[in-house]
Amino acid sequence: MKLFKPWSSTSFRLALIYGAFLVLTMSIVLSVFYVQTVGVLRMRMDRQAENHLRRLVEHREKYGQEALESEIQQTLLDGVNTDTEILILMSAAGIPLLGNADPIPARKITQLGVRDLKVRRGGRIISGRVAVAELPDGKLLAVGGDMQAQADVEELFGRASLLAAMVALGMALLGAGAFRRVVESRASDIRNTMARVATGDLSQRIPVSGRDDEFTLLNRDINAMLDRLELLMDGIRHVSNTIAHNLRTPLTRILLRLRNAQQATPEEKNETLALVAEEVAELGVVFDKLLQIAEVESGATRKNFAPVDLQALLIDVVEFYEPLVEDAGGQLKLEVQQAPMALGDGDLLASAVANLVDNAVKYGSARHSAHGADVLLRAGQAHELGAQGGAWGVEILILDQGPGVDESTREKMSTRFFRGRSDRPGYGLGLASVQAIIHLHGGRLSFENRHPGLEARIWLPGMPAVV
Repeated sequence: MKLFKPWSSTSFRLALIYGAFLVLTMSIVLSVFYVQTVGVLRMRMDRQAENHLRRLVEHREKYGQEALESEIQQTLLDGVNTDTEILILMSAAGIPLLGNADPIPARKITQLGVRDLKVRRGGRIISGRVAVAELPDGKLLAVGGDMQAQADVEELFGRASLLAAMVALGMALLGAGAFRRVVESRASDIRNTMARVATGDLSQRIPVSGRDDEFTLLNRDINAMLDRLELLMDGIRHVSNTIAHNLRTPLTRILLRLRNAQQATPEEKNETLALVAEEVAELGVVFDKLLQIAEVESGATRKNFAPVDLQALLIDVVEFYEPLVEDAGGQLKLEVQQAPMALGDGDLLASAVANLVDNAVKYGSARHSAHGADVLLRAGQAHELGAQGGAWGVEILILDQGPGVDESTREKMSTRFFRGRSDRPGYGLGLASVQAIIHLHGGRLSFENRHPGLEARIWLPGMPAVV
């Protein structure tokens, strides 16, 4: 049974840390609110005590000592704030003469102004906040109030703040656990799928929900990667099977010829060795083509990419193939618009275009006609998916006047070792090489029947023309 270790979960830690910051922020806000509230209450009590003391002192100055004592008596009996007010008239020695409380311990109050004072009132010892003044005859007058009400407010506020902090912390823990479960449930789909893929089942895909959240986007990217991986593995299996199939016949033929040469005359042996050498050379060409495709697909040449002037590139291809086309009785035309530029390897792009032109020359003549192939090269700016959509870039079109190809053949044309016509020489690797080069440059290769003729289209991501 798998033990639950919440702290090992990144999502749990992040959610808990966020909750801790939330609790800390709330605590700071409550602390500031508490200090401000207590401070306001204390300031109001101090002002009331000072005002009351000033009024009594002025009353004495105006009407005399007896009037002061009478006013103190009346204040104690008026029933207003009887439970909280503190009034003490003391002699110069600190002996209480009149009032409702006695200082604890009994002593002369030496600190004047507003201060805290512990007193006994009504048989209870309480903490008070009083304003103290010395009268002209040396007597002391202390006026203030009981701090118990404020202490009750502070205690209530403290308990409420503590409860709020505990509730917030509990919610943070619950939220972190819930967040972990949500992330775990989404991540488990990825882990389970990748575990099945690791066992060799490349057909597995991660379920994708209808929400466009981070996990949905991640799942789509991983599924796209798995699609590409499955395609590559299928290609590897296909290539392996095709190589084995294509090598079996020439190797068997070479073996039989060598065995037969053991009983042959010297002249026949020399002839057999020449044929065997030719067969081995053809196998070498096949492997060179496969290595070239593998090198292109590895992307190792991408670091050498530079701006490529496609117009100059196409002019070079036309100059190379034009004599061959004219000797065959055809014409090779070039149309370039808007000075197309692309980022890539000029040699590889030239090889891809030349391969397509070579195919157009070989297979692009009209059926049942001895007339050579008319080939048109056209280049310019275009959208990836045509005029209606896709990214903006450049395209290269190679159009011939041949019979075109059927649908099934068109889908397999860029497959390794596929040959549309077995009566023509070749190894079926030319268009596979073109496909690899175009993919290396982030482009697209497509074929379309134009009745008459076949159109080969190369689309490449464009770049601004060099001025």
